[in-house]
Amino acid sequence: MLLQICVLAIALSLSLAQEDSEYELKTKSKRQTYDDPDPYRNLIQWLKDGKAEVSKVQIEVKSEGYRTLRASQFIRQGEWVLFIPRTHYLSLEEVKKSCLINRKMIQLNYIPNNIQTYFVNHLLQENRRQNSFWKPYIDVLPKDVSGFPTYFDAEQDALLKGSPTLFTVMNQRKIFREEYDNLKEAVKEFQRYGYTYNDFIKFRILTISRSFPVYIGENEQQQLLVPLADFVNHDNNGFLQYGYSPDADGFFMQAVRNIQKGEELFYNYGQWSNKYFFMNYGFASLTNPMNQFDFDVCLDRNDRLFNLKVDLTGGNICWGNRLVNETDHDTFRQALATVRFAQISKLDDFLQLEEDVENYNQFWPGWHTTPKTIALEKATFKAFKELLVSELANFASSIEDDQRRLNDPSTPEFRRHIIMLTMREKQIIKKNIEVCDMMLSVIDKTSEQLKDLMRYYNYREIARFVNSEIIPMKLEEEGLA
Repeated sequence: MLLQICVLAIALSLSLAQEDSEYELKTKSKRQTYDDPDPYRNLIQWLKDGKAEVSKVQIEVKSEGYRTLRASQFIRQGEWVLFIPRTHYLSLEEVKKSCLINRKMIQLNYIPNNIQTYFVNHLLQENRRQNSFWKPYIDVLPKDVSGFPTYFDAEQDALLKGSPTLFTVMNQRKIFREEYDNLKEAVKEFQRYGYTYNDFIKFRILTISRSFPVYIGENEQQQLLVPLADFVNHDNNGFLQYGYSPDADGFFMQAVRNIQKGEELFYNYGQWSNKYFFMNYGFASLTNPMNQFDFDVCLDRNDRLFNLKVDLTGGNICWGNRLVNETDHDTFRQALATVRFAQISKLDDFLQLEEDVENYNQFWPGWHTTPKTIALEKATFKAFKELLVSELANFASSIEDDQRRLNDPSTPEFRRHIIMLTMREKQIIKKNIEVCDMMLSVIDKTSEQLKDLMRYYNYREIARFVNSEIIPMKLEEEGLA
């Protein structure tokens, strides 16, 4: 039995060696040695040898966690800032055919939970090869990714207490672990190469944070890993755009305004929340206009209408909601409507709700629960405030504590991003609590008092809601409708 195992191991080793040799022969003509002690100079030379156009930019390394590009000359609006040919970026098509593990996955009909796994396997393979064609690119990838929440320990996780991001972090770790274990089980070559879990998640994080979604063809969007372009950092007012040029057969970045010599280059990574940026890029921003706070609204099992509500919603008892910077937004109205649904206590109000939604194929509280009575609205805002106060109390620190730590220059960089993430979430919650307080302060007034008050009210969203919903119900209650 032992002899059979040894024979199989030798056969597998020879098979892997043969596969590696075949790959080396296919790529030998493309390889060249780059021996400069400075890996960034090697990268630039490698790209130039591949006919990339990178003369308008220069690399600046501020720290291991912050590398950037600056304009090395004046660049006019509309000009290409850089160009990387197809031979020097990684596409899904390339990594599927050039990576042994990926070819084995395809043969076995193994489908990963994310296409980024194909890129991870390719980077793991090329990182193992001393003379890899991709070595100049791999050598400049960040060595330390401990600032990403996937790597946080229990003490660092505790700093995220109260933030919905913590659940996302835990779920991401679970997904990464399952993918790694499944690969080891399904693809024997993956296990044979001895790739560790830390290696796997490191390159998974690097892949996530460096992917460019690019349209190649009319409707075909692909993920690309593009050397040098991934040095460009995010800014809400970024002034670069990127794409694929079929004529030049490569990836380009283009200036959308004039760029001065020496200016740091930025593009906008997209309209995403701090949670998205933190999970995928390891940073958060206090000035991000797309911040949000995610939370659940659930039915009370002691509610005497509980079973009726569950039946109406198709078996659901909880609904995910989010709040954003602006309370004059659909997300606020949807969250309020969901709380309103949970607060309905009178059978007549519920039966009216059934009549209102009988034409819908599926009922969703956030869209279909409209105001019914003043009493219900009062209960809704009171319950909404209590829910938000409870959410705010779950956080590990106060907004005031956060501000003090941000002002402290000794606060570590990773913690600054945690603070900016959670601080903005708390500010959103606090603003919505204030809206609830304002509504509770006016809802008991008469229709005439409300009309007078709303003429001079500073909060546009409150005035609109009171004028369109509360005053008509007041008039009906007062017999003036």
